[in-house]
Amino acid sequence: MKKLIYLFIFLLAATSCNDFLQEDPASLMVDSNFYKTEADADAALVAVYDGLNDQSNIFYRGIYLLAELTTDNAECGQGVANANIFALKNFTYGPVNDRIYLLYTSVYKTIANANVAIDKIPAIPFADAKKNRLLGEAKFVRALLYFNMVRLFGDVPLVLNQVTSLGDVNVPRTETAKVYEQIISDLEFAEQNLDATNSTANVGRATKASATGLLAKVYLTLKDYPKARDKAKSVLDNAQFGLVDNYFDVFTPQNRFNKEIVFAIQNKGNTGAANGFAMALFLPRSTIALPGGGTVAGNSADVPTEEFYKSFKVGDLRKDRTFFTEYDAGGGKATFRPHWYKFFDPSTITNLGEGTLNYPILRYSDLLLTYAEALNEIGGPSAEAFEAINKVRRRAYGKPVAAANATTDLQGLSKTALQDAILDERRWEFGFENHRWFDLVRTGKLLSTLQAKGNTAIKDYHVLFPLPQRELDVNKSLTQNKGYTN
Repeated sequence: MKKLIYLFIFLLAATSCNDFLQEDPASLMVDSNFYKTEADADAALVAVYDGLNDQSNIFYRGIYLLAELTTDNAECGQGVANANIFALKNFTYGPVNDRIYLLYTSVYKTIANANVAIDKIPAIPFADAKKNRLLGEAKFVRALLYFNMVRLFGDVPLVLNQVTSLGDVNVPRTETAKVYEQIISDLEFAEQNLDATNSTANVGRATKASATGLLAKVYLTLKDYPKARDKAKSVLDNAQFGLVDNYFDVFTPQNRFNKEIVFAIQNKGNTGAANGFAMALFLPRSTIALPGGGTVAGNSADVPTEEFYKSFKVGDLRKDRTFFTEYDAGGGKATFRPHWYKFFDPSTITNLGEGTLNYPILRYSDLLLTYAEALNEIGGPSAEAFEAINKVRRRAYGKPVAAANATTDLQGLSKTALQDAILDERRWEFGFENHRWFDLVRTGKLLSTLQAKGNTAIKDYHVLFPLPQRELDVNKSLTQNKGYTN
C-alpha cells in the first residue's frame, strides 16, 4: 500500500499545477483508495521531504543558479554549455529560461506533495499528537518553499489544497503580503506541533526550532525587527544548538548532524546512483589524478569569482573550507584556480554524483547574524549586537567563541557601518550556501553592490525574476513581473 501511495503522489507531483490542463480530470481522483492508515500518512510525508531532495532543480543547484550565480560570489565556469545559465549571470535572461522554469515548476510539485499530505492526513484515524506533528512538518516544508518563491518572484499563485479539477489550476498571483501571512501561519502551526528534538527515529526532520528559526528570517525579511529578534533569540537560547568549534567541521561527511544545524535537507549519498551533491559541477576538469591511474572528471561549471576568493581577510579560516586551489587524491597534488570546496566529499571522489553532505537551510550562525541585524535595526549598535557577530568572527579566526578577543571583535561602529559589517560577515560565512542574492535584495544593495563591481546590465526590476513564459501561456490568470514584458 505504501508503494502505491508513493507512486500516486509522485505521479500527482510530476507536473506543475498548470500542466494538469493536459490530463484527464477523472484520473486525478484515484487517491480516494489511499490515505487510510497511519502508514499511509507516513508515506505522504516521505514524498514531501523527497521533493526537497530534488537538488538539480530546487536545492542545491536550482537555488544556486538564481541566488549565488547572479551575485558577486560566483560565475560561469568552463563546463557551462547552457545559454540560459550564461543569461542568468549576464542579466540578459527573460521569461523563456529553462533554469527558472525548472526551479519554479519543481517547487510547485513539492508544494503539491505538501498540500496532499495536509488535505488527507486529518481524516486518517491515528493519534492526534503524531497527526499534528506530520501536518506541522508538511506545513514547514510548504512555508519554506513559499518563502523562497515570494522572495524570488514576488506575487505568486498561493495554492493551498490538492489539485483535483481543472478549476484548481488557473490560479492568479496572490499579493506578496498574503503569501507571507500564509507562510507565518504555517510556521506558527509547525512551531506548536513539531517535536522539540530529533531522535534516531526522526533524524533530519523539521523541529520546533526549525520553524522558530525560519520565522526569524521571515520577520527579518519583512523588517519586523522585534519579532525577528525574539524568534532568533529563542533558538540561540536553546541548549541543543550552538557553534561548532571549528568551521571546517560543520561540513564534514562524518559530522552531518552537528549542533549548528537547525534544519538541513538530507542527502541520500552512497546509494549507487546520482543522489548526492553533483560534485562534478564544482570540481576541476580532469586535473585531479587518482592513485590507480586516471583523473577526476569534474567540469568546473560552478565556480566562485576571484574577487570573492580574494575578499577574505588574512587569518579567516573559512576561506580554506569555502574554496580550494589544490588537492591530492593519492595520485599527486593538482593545482587549479579557486573552486568551491565546502560540499566536497573525499569519500566519493570516484563517483561525483554521490556526495553525502547535507544541504544546510538554517544554521546557528545564521541566527546569530539575524539577531545582530535585528538588534542594530531596532536600536543601533549595542553590546548584544556586537557580541552576536563577534561570536561568528571569533570562530572564523580560530579563537574561543565565548571570550572577547581584541584581534577579531568589532566595536564602536555606527549603525550603517554595522549593517555593512553584518552583510560582509554573511557573505564570508555562507558562501556557496546560496544566501547572497537574498541578503543583497533584503538590504536594498543588490544593484549598488553589483554595479560597483562592474555589472552594467543589472536594472531595478532584477530584484525579482520573471515568471516562466510557459506558465503564463497555460494559465491566463497570471501576469508578468515589471521589466519582463514585451
